[in-house]
Amino acid sequence: MALVASDEADVDLRSATTFAHAFREATDQRGLSLERITYHLRRRGHDLSTATLSYWRTGRSVPQRSTSIAALGALEEILGVERGSLASLVPPRPTRLTGDGRNLVQAERFIKRAEVISQLMSELGLNWDMGMEYLSVHDHMRIRRDGTLEGHLVTALMRATREGVDRLPTWYGHDDPGAYPFISAENNCRIGQVVESKDLPLVVAELLLPRPMNVGEVVHIQYTNGAGGQTEPFLDWSRGTVGTVRESYLEVEFDPQAIPVKAEEFVEIGQDRRTTPLPVIDHTLRRYRRDFGPGVWGLAWEWSPGTLAPIRNRP
Repeated sequence: MALVASDEADVDLRSATTFAHAFREATDQRGLSLERITYHLRRRGHDLSTATLSYWRTGRSVPQRSTSIAALGALEEILGVERGSLASLVPPRPTRLTGDGRNLVQAERFIKRAEVISQLMSELGLNWDMGMEYLSVHDHMRIRRDGTLEGHLVTALMRATREGVDRLPTWYGHDDPGAYPFISAENNCRIGQVVESKDLPLVVAELLLPRPMNVGEVVHIQYTNGAGGQTEPFLDWSRGTVGTVRESYLEVEFDPQAIPVKAEEFVEIGQDRRTTPLPVIDHTLRRYRRDFGPGVWGLAWEWSPGTLAPIRNRP
């Protein structure tokens, strides 16, 4: 198979040609030189060289680095083409990691309890190289009057990075030692085998896709995380990612009678942790991030004393 140079990794020549054709057609119709496009990109905070754009136009390379992917929205705006028309043609980035041991090392940097998750995944015949990449993920959590988690709906748009992927691992853990977590399928997927940690409130499940995916094919899935037997209020949430997720959106919906008095957003990249205080305006916290990762992103909140109702035992 013929290969071309890319920002970070080799990609299929046919995929690069498809992107190059669309990019070349858009630049020709707009009538802008690559130098002018570079100028407009820099004004929008994206420092791409004219040589890079030339490589994209001729098919010698395609956007693959996170900085290049982040610039595509601005590029589409400059060229006056439909939002997502160029980004949707970017081929999946092949991983350079060889062997699940190296994938585990990468996961341990950003994913809580990665070693235990890896052991449970191996019992299902799965590993960190799931063959799918996140294009977007939407997390919607509902918090009860007593501060416990009622439910966590995950909506994800994913793209296959290898041929024939028909299942992938998913996991859910809880900080409450009395909780027993579970995962249920909602849309475009089914739950296969499930294994639980013997020592931690953690479950790993096999998520079965509707059919084997072709490389580059996109699927939209929904599943729910939950936990029974909770004994403590739910105080924060975070998602770790080892790659770049183009769009991440988070909603935490509280009971109107139990609204937090303080909230903050936090981002962890390596040893760097940054927090941003959030105004609590109504009973829902909403946050959006574009092109985030690798790293950890989350929210934390506090209630004033006496706000929460007593926690009741639930099955």
